[in-house]
Amino acid sequence: MSLFDTLKTKHQLKTARKDTVFILYNGLVDEARNPNLYKDFAIPDTLDGRFDAIVFHIALFGLATNDTLKDDPGLADIGKDIIGVFLKDMDRNLREIGVGDLSVGKKVKKMASALYGRIDAYSAALVQPDPEKALDEALKRNLYRGEKVAVKHSRGLAKVGLKKFKAWQKLDISAIKAGTLNQGSSKNGV
Repeated sequence: MSLFDTLKTKHQLKTARKDTVFILYNGLVDEARNPNLYKDFAIPDTLDGRFDAIVFHIALFGLATNDTLKDDPGLADIGKDIIGVFLKDMDRNLREIGVGDLSVGKKVKKMASALYGRIDAYSAALVQPDPEKALDEALKRNLYRGEKVAVKHSRGLAKVGLKKFKAWQKLDISAIKAGTLNQGSSKNGV
């Protein structure tokens, strides 16, 4: 194989990976924007509520597929790439709503910190003896931000989130490369 062929192949693989990341990210955002989430589980339809709905999906997907992705060196960092796209998207959204250039960086840094904190909280919940109950508590602290929420809402979201997590754990490499999320879809859109 010539140097040109090697470089062309590497470029094609890199382009395919970027495409996969964007397809997965957009799929996660679409699921997080499902109106049923807000109606059925009382997620606040605010900037913060939408942010947390996206973070919830990114966290569950990344945690569910982490072990599968480790098996493919070309995909091992897709979770990090999705987070990178998310943070760039948040930067763009902040600029679109008129946040001043000088404060965008600080706000994105704060969002990144919140994202990683929630990933840690959801990760810790998923390994508990009763992951549904632990995820419910993590959602109350993070997504609902300590506000009073009916148990049917927070527990319901924890239940369908756990269902989604388990379905995403079953995704194989070819499904992930194809940007498939729907194997774990539910009528509630989580």
